[in-house]
Amino acid sequence: MTIVDEKICPCGSQKNYLDCCEPFIIGQQICATPEQLMRSRYSAYTQVNLDYIKATMRGNALLGFQEQNTLRWAKRVRWIGLKVISSVISSGIVEFEAGYVDGTKLCYIHERSEFVRTEGRWYYVGGQHFPTPQNKVISRTSDCPCGSMRKFKNCHGS
Repeated sequence: MTIVDEKICPCGSQKNYLDCCEPFIIGQQICATPEQLMRSRYSAYTQVNLDYIKATMRGNALLGFQEQNTLRWAKRVRWIGLKVISSVISSGIVEFEAGYVDGTKLCYIHERSEFVRTEGRWYYVGGQHFPTPQNKVISRTSDCPCGSMRKFKNCHGS
């Protein structure tokens, strides 16, 4: 997926993508906080940009990264939103919930992510997953769960 100039950033910041996550993803800027890195990684997932995802990982997270499985999964899902629950710079912890559609199922990831700062850069090193609501089947004529006020079939279901 290519994001054009006038698009709102997928990370939920309500900022223009060009002024939000793109500078991090294309290497023009370095994330100053763990939350910026987490948001830019979310945006990279919406673009299936695994190069950026891998480049922002260290430690066990990188060692356990299964690129081909992640690629297949990332190409299959459609992201519908990110909600940051809490972010603490001093501890490098960001808790978030991310919603996505997999076929006709609405799914969520709820994670408390851990980031470390090494040589002036933040990196994702792991996270604790929490239970989420059971995957819900979405009918094509339901309202889209992204909040667009459009029918699912005309939004994330297309």
